[in-house]
Amino acid sequence: MRFRIFCTTIVLSLTAFLASTETFAQAPAASQSTPSASGVPRTITLDDAIKAAMARNYTTRLASNQVRKDEFAARSAADNMWLPSVKATGGWQYDYSFNPIDEEVVQNPFVPVVVNGDTDLVPNPNPTYTRVTAQNGTQSLNYNVGASINLFNGFADLASIHQTEATLGSAQNSLTWTRQQTADNVVKAYLSILLTQELVYAADSTLAEAQAQFSLVQGQYQAGVVAIAQIYTQQSVVVGDSLALIQADVNFQNAKVSLLYLLNVPPNQFNNYSFNADGIDTATTPAARAAVDTSIQPEAINAAIDNRPDILAQEESIKASEEVVNITRGQFYPSLDATLGVGGSGSGPNLTTIHLNNGLNAGLQLTIPIFDKFQTTLTVDEQEVDVENARITLEQDVQQMRSSVTIDVNTLKATEKSLDATESAFRAASESFRLANEQLQVGSGTEVAVVIAEAALETARTNRVNAKYNWVLAQKQVAYDLGKWNY
Repeated sequence: MRFRIFCTTIVLSLTAFLASTETFAQAPAASQSTPSASGVPRTITLDDAIKAAMARNYTTRLASNQVRKDEFAARSAADNMWLPSVKATGGWQYDYSFNPIDEEVVQNPFVPVVVNGDTDLVPNPNPTYTRVTAQNGTQSLNYNVGASINLFNGFADLASIHQTEATLGSAQNSLTWTRQQTADNVVKAYLSILLTQELVYAADSTLAEAQAQFSLVQGQYQAGVVAIAQIYTQQSVVVGDSLALIQADVNFQNAKVSLLYLLNVPPNQFNNYSFNADGIDTATTPAARAAVDTSIQPEAINAAIDNRPDILAQEESIKASEEVVNITRGQFYPSLDATLGVGGSGSGPNLTTIHLNNGLNAGLQLTIPIFDKFQTTLTVDEQEVDVENARITLEQDVQQMRSSVTIDVNTLKATEKSLDATESAFRAASESFRLANEQLQVGSGTEVAVVIAEAALETARTNRVNAKYNWVLAQKQVAYDLGKWNY
């Protein structure tokens, strides 16, 4: 017992040292930017972990921002089709002449003449002239308020609206699938924590058995029943089991780190969190196993294909690519624009005396494409190839999904069988170890037989834990590949 306490103390000391070393190594410099841990509870359940990942994980946040960006693009395309462009311009200009030109101004260009009692003005045959020097500086004002709208451009505007709407739909489905992927990663990381934690318990039990056996062999040696070589043999087993416990605990700590990284928790705060297994069912009772469907029918796979977010995202992306082709085809058709505006301009030596000549203008402009060196045709051909490649990729992904679900179901069936096999192996190994230990105690067995039985029991105990979590993980994988997760 004292030896077990001693070994356990060594394990805890080494673990604390590794944890403190990791914390020191991962602590950021003062100028380094680190994420905040606000919103993440100190004791994390599976539901807490999934919620935190949905709000804090880098991948989900990027996918959410892409949806916002595509929403803006869809609104821009609709506004561009239905709303006119309106702008107002105005200007003032000052011109200065270094060499002004003198002008002769007629003082009396007309003279009055009385004919039959009526007075009329006629050109003066002898007018007088006055030379006037022009002003050096002249100012001018102008303004214009105009609106323009495209009346027809080969349906490119309408195709642009459809293209941005399809792109938005693809982004929304991609976000849903990203959230499901993130949740899947969180569940797997959480199951890894539970698995490695149980393996720590298993390694601790194995070490306790080895230490108890070591105490027994010591007593037998002191009684002269066994040779000292058996003490050395069992002591090496204890040391090996102690190292196995240390490694199991390190794996457990690393599993926690993997989950906290997904939750965007600062590395220097990893040691502040603990985990609660509430919310995840790891039961392997006959009732729990009977409730799991391992006979996935083709209809279920077809339904998943019609509803899985990543497949829907690809279909929307293909629609967007098809509309891009229609946008380009719009360049084959004429374009008609309408304009309407009001404006005025005027000039004079003094700004306050300038008289503006105002006017209204309206017009239509028709543009007819005639020949563009086949550039539009070639662009359409290239884009249609891109659409065909996207369809081929979708077919490939659908086929991959069918294959993945089939493999998942086969794995689920195999893991269920492994539960029975590993449970039987554990019971047999436990009984074999018990018998070998009893035989050694009465002097009819050997220490070598006990060591072999002990190693078999350790393997059986570990296999039983792995089988349980492999079965739980296989269930989650089937649900994930069938798109049944709602996050």
